[in-house]
Amino acid sequence: MPASSLRRRLILGATLWLTVALGTGAVVLGHTFRDAVENSFHERLGAYLRALSAVVEVASDGSVTVGRPVGEPRFEQAYSGWYWQVSDGTEVRTRSRSLWDFALPVGGEAALGGVRIRQDMGPRGERLEMVERDLLFSGGTRPLHLIIAASRQEIDAEVGRFDLLLAVALGVLGLGLLGAIALQVGYGLRPLKRLVGELETLRSSGGRILGDYPAEVAPLVTAMNQVLDHDSQLIERARAHVGNLAHGLKTPLAVLEAELASGAPDSLVLGGQLERLNRLVDIHLSRARAAAMAAEPGAPVTAVGEVASDIAAALRKIYAERRLTIVVDCAAAARIAGNSDDIAEILGNLMDNACKWAAGRVVVSADAVSFAVEDDGPGLSPQQAEAVMRRGFRLDESAPGSGLGLAIVADLVGMMGLTLAFSRSDLGGLRVQVSQPPGPRPAEA
Repeated sequence: MPASSLRRRLILGATLWLTVALGTGAVVLGHTFRDAVENSFHERLGAYLRALSAVVEVASDGSVTVGRPVGEPRFEQAYSGWYWQVSDGTEVRTRSRSLWDFALPVGGEAALGGVRIRQDMGPRGERLEMVERDLLFSGGTRPLHLIIAASRQEIDAEVGRFDLLLAVALGVLGLGLLGAIALQVGYGLRPLKRLVGELETLRSSGGRILGDYPAEVAPLVTAMNQVLDHDSQLIERARAHVGNLAHGLKTPLAVLEAELASGAPDSLVLGGQLERLNRLVDIHLSRARAAAMAAEPGAPVTAVGEVASDIAAALRKIYAERRLTIVVDCAAAARIAGNSDDIAEILGNLMDNACKWAAGRVVVSADAVSFAVEDDGPGLSPQQAEAVMRRGFRLDESAPGSGLGLAIVADLVGMMGLTLAFSRSDLGGLRVQVSQPPGPRPAEA
């Protein structure tokens, strides 16, 4: 499994938190059980202390005796770990047989009648848990110090058994949970595995990613399908570009071939056709650049008025003999998302086409989301508007040009994510409008 595997990261993260949780639980449970065992042991020692208090007798001469057994047989076995002792603070007055001749250390005076719990060392060096109290008996002149002591070995053994059982139980539980986590992660990542399989299929057969995916994966699938559709569109546009270029080059190449085959080629004809070839190459380079710009995020914006004014100045010189009036009426905020060269290519084709068909007036207007080119020529019917967008189609073969102008405009507009619309102009001719789709306005570049 690779170090960067998502499955590995999920399982390692779950293992870490599971270890912390089980470790914390083990500490809390172990501490709680130890407290419960010690409290129970102290209660047991306290009961024996009360029993010892009930059987201690003080004679009139001051001697101290224990009338009957305290209740634990191990008090009678030498060094059994269970002991009792009665002292007066200076000497031992009586003690259990289990102590033999050993005297339990007295911890200091306790409040009369109060019980104190402490730990100390026994006759064999074992740790003892001790409860003690001072009592004043009838017939006595000074309080007696009573001690019940027992080895902590019993507590430690019981706690050790519990800790072992707890460790085994939590270990088995942890392994089971890790197995369940691995299965859960595998089940949760199954859609991604299916997605990888579909991508492998797409690599060889193409198409789109199909099928239903969970809500967390569905946006990724949608985005990948958008990328696939975008790539498919780029391929189709590339094919169209090649077809357009082949169609556009066919006529000037045929003219050049025929002219060169003649005995005396006309240099003016050759120059015109070469200029036409250069123009076609420039056009398709612009279209390729527009396709590349459309595929990149953060496209620049272009001031329509500035570009239209430059083109209008050039067209006034080209069509000077016709004395056309070319008006540029663009708002200062009119900016369209796109490279300035691509916007100039669109405006140049539209304005040049308008000048060819205009009777005497061409108007370029623009607002914050669109620009339009209109003329006072004959205009186009809806069927003609659709026809002229096909490459090489020309309504009037006598008009100069290759028949690619509006088709190129349509391609550029589509690649830049804009919309193209034909309508009747208020001037009486054709109105061609290029608009941005709804959405945020482009910022100034």
